[in-house]
Amino acid sequence: MITMYRRLSDRVQAFPLKSAEEISSDALWVDIQAGAEFSEQEAVARQLGVEIPSQTENWKNHVLNRLYVEDGVAYMTAAIINKLESPYPVTSAVTFILTKNCLLTVREISPTSFNHFSQRVQRPSENFVTSERVLEGLLEEIITRVAHNSEVVVETLDNLSHTIFGTDANGGKTKSPSLIMKDALRTLGSSADLNSKINESLHSLQRMLCFFKQVAPMHKNDITIDNDIDILITDTVALAQQTSFLSDKITFQLDATLGMINVEQNLIIKIFSVVAVFFMPPTLVSSMYGMNFKYMPELDWMYGYPAAVGLMALCALIPYLYFRKKGWM
Repeated sequence: MITMYRRLSDRVQAFPLKSAEEISSDALWVDIQAGAEFSEQEAVARQLGVEIPSQTENWKNHVLNRLYVEDGVAYMTAAIINKLESPYPVTSAVTFILTKNCLLTVREISPTSFNHFSQRVQRPSENFVTSERVLEGLLEEIITRVAHNSEVVVETLDNLSHTIFGTDANGGKTKSPSLIMKDALRTLGSSADLNSKINESLHSLQRMLCFFKQVAPMHKNDITIDNDIDILITDTVALAQQTSFLSDKITFQLDATLGMINVEQNLIIKIFSVVAVFFMPPTLVSSMYGMNFKYMPELDWMYGYPAAVGLMALCALIPYLYFRKKGWM
């Protein structure tokens, strides 16, 4: 699918294209989405006078963070987070090709940031008059979405912290601690995965913004755009620092969760040990009276059996009361 955005009167309007030949000369932004045929991409490249990298080249550029200018056209590739709603978010390479009059984006994904910016760019209140301003606004929307993803991690870790260290109102004891800690480990794994993808995307965006700041004056004489790009660079640096803090917090909560699991296991072993101690004296009494000796005074005693049972109960009760007094159980 190919969508063209062009300015008509006082606003930018979107035009879904059935054919790449319909691209007008005053297009501000051409967005090539997943599903577009290779022939259509080639037609767009011919009309705009650019070369569109293949998907393999896009991924290679993403891995190597290749940013270059060729024949006055800036080629940039960034890692954008996709599929946040799934358990396993991933980053995918998106190519930004900036010409003197038009911005061309090539992507195989449909991130939320692109959908939001597509609506924003068409509002009458927005003033996107150049391709550089379109790219700056699109990157701002992407970084805003990355910040939202980072807030998701922060909120998840805060709630998880209450789960790990908190207690409920029912007697002050956590219900099913083993199951809770098991769920906590899964949540920590998902948060760590998302946080690492955020960090990867931020470093890619930061490099792209620094490169964009260098090539922007080559296209338009817009002094204020440098200040706007600097703000975006500052945002990426701050968010990258936050991901480092969140990574440390995830490690701390992971250690705490494993510690809670160890405490729970030790408590189970403690209970088994205490129960074993309870039954050791009665076992001694029953073993003694189970011996096959001919002369045992208690064998002919009328109250021998009740006395033996009572003695075993007393031997179990004394350790129990002692342990309760010491606070061991």
